Amino acid sequence: MKLCRSQRRAAVLLMFVAGGLVWGCSGRKQVPFGLRDAGQDSGETAAEVEEGASELPVGESYGPGQVEVRVAESTLVLKLGYALAALQLNLDGKEPIDAVVVSADPQEIRLQAAYPRGLDVSSRAIDSFLVPGHCVEPTASIRQLSHSLLAVRVEHRCETGNRTTLWLVTTEAQPRVRERITVLPPNEQSSADITIELAVEDRDADGYEDVVASLRIGKTEVPLAWLDRPGGFARDVSQPEASLQALADAAWESLSTNPASANTGALAVLDAFVALCRESGAARVGLSGTQGLQCQQSPATARAASVAISASIRRGSFIRALELQRWWQNPALQPSPEERNLVQAAWRRTKANAVVTWRAIDSEGGQASLYFRDADTLVIDGRAPRQVRLSSGVKTQLSEAELVPAIRDPSGRFAVRSVRATCAGFEAEIGPIRGRQSHRAPIERRSSKAPCRTPIDRPATVFEWAVLGWAPQGLVAASGDLLRVVPLNQFAKPAGRPIDLGTTSPLPAPIRGARITADGARYVIPHPEGVVVRDWRDGGAGLWLRPADWEKVPGNLRSIAISPDGRKIALQKGSEIRLLSW
Repeated sequence: MKLCRSQRRAAVLLMFVAGGLVWGCSGRKQVPFGLRDAGQDSGETAAEVEEGASELPVGESYGPGQVEVRVAESTLVLKLGYALAALQLNLDGKEPIDAVVVSADPQEIRLQAAYPRGLDVSSRAIDSFLVPGHCVEPTASIRQLSHSLLAVRVEHRCETGNRTTLWLVTTEAQPRVRERITVLPPNEQSSADITIELAVEDRDADGYEDVVASLRIGKTEVPLAWLDRPGGFARDVSQPEASLQALADAAWESLSTNPASANTGALAVLDAFVALCRESGAARVGLSGTQGLQCQQSPATARAASVAISASIRRGSFIRALELQRWWQNPALQPSPEERNLVQAAWRRTKANAVVTWRAIDSEGGQASLYFRDADTLVIDGRAPRQVRLSSGVKTQLSEAELVPAIRDPSGRFAVRSVRATCAGFEAEIGPIRGRQSHRAPIERRSSKAPCRTPIDRPATVFEWAVLGWAPQGLVAASGDLLRVVPLNQFAKPAGRPIDLGTTSPLPAPIRGARITADGARYVIPHPEGVVVRDWRDGGAGLWLRPADWEKVPGNLRSIAISPDGRKIALQKGSEIRLLSW
């Protein structure tokens, strides 16, 4: 009897062992309870994975008006909108086969899973997004990236170009979105063509499927990768900076031997930064409904800017160099001392466009306001207001009653007293010529992305925003390469948003001011290493003026004015007031 029981126990034990051997042949790695499966067998070769991926199914796309989608032997009838695309696949592991469907109406794009239940089809929402009013004619496609991931692409035609949305979706009983990537149409700051392709690969050799989005911005390729982790997908934050750094370093190295190639590479980095990074303020690539990647500091872009600035200076494109130098005002693009020295050396070494002479005509310890009363008379409004006859050098003291503000309105009632830098941005302080009241007109608003942590209200420097003059349309203001009109009404109050002027824009005239001629044809742009005269009659070209002994006069540039004929410049450098001509 005992022998029989022993035999039966042995048989049962043998069955359990055999069962364990059968279960052990599933090709799945054993993992602790609560953790996911370890994925494909490590013995599976990369070639086999790629061969299997090439055989993965692609969904069907539909034309407008499709409201019925075949799912196995049943039909999904859409209650809202129409179908764009569908892919049939087994989501829940049960027969019959299921489907993933993209549908649209004028306001929204929807992604849903469909499950046949007898003759009926039940659906479950996976995700959706609202469509901007200026985007129309949606199209969609679905393809399987791997056995566990789908790529769903939706394209719209918008006012300025195409908008692309990519969903990365899991293939499981209840599909979920692992990532949503959006590529917005071109804008004023970013016009480069952007394409994106998704692929699956094991980037970190841990046996799990990672996802790579190959972005092409113009001719620049940037790979964004998401690594599959136990807690979900984690984006590799070394990109895009790693790719941008390689391009910026190459441009830096080739600047001395091949300036044209270096400039092209540097501008490609700047274009990629604008398109990708939230800090640019004009990003076109977004993740999970946000606009732009959070790049924070970008030493690569700061270096690329220094290369592009230097290349522009060497070509004699001084206005373009000033435009590019504004990049360094972005807190995310802080140049290194080496990069600042590169640009400073380029300004110092560049040859002036004309033979420049200058001479001392007076001195002033504090900052003075300079303006020409006529071609031969310079007014110095300082501690002791006076005028200087340039031809004779004769100086005449002026009373308060004899002082007439250079920047005043056409009616002669109001004048600009200063430009202030505040937490609101840059503002022109305006008041009656014979009165103490004042009010302010905004020239440039502070970006909401650059909060004012410490309240400020200080005079703007000569290198920041300045009011050049007052025209019938309002104030004409400039900062570096930027020129804009600030509309004002008859009471010198704001009458609309500032208007930026391009090289083809007609200039308002006549203009009363210190830094611009009455016809608006020429105005001066101060620079720490010299002076740029911008000529609107010559397509906005810049004339670079730097006397040979510029550095021998100590101090910074503090005030500047141009003569009515546009042929002389008065400036205060340190405590010296000099007349520059060419």
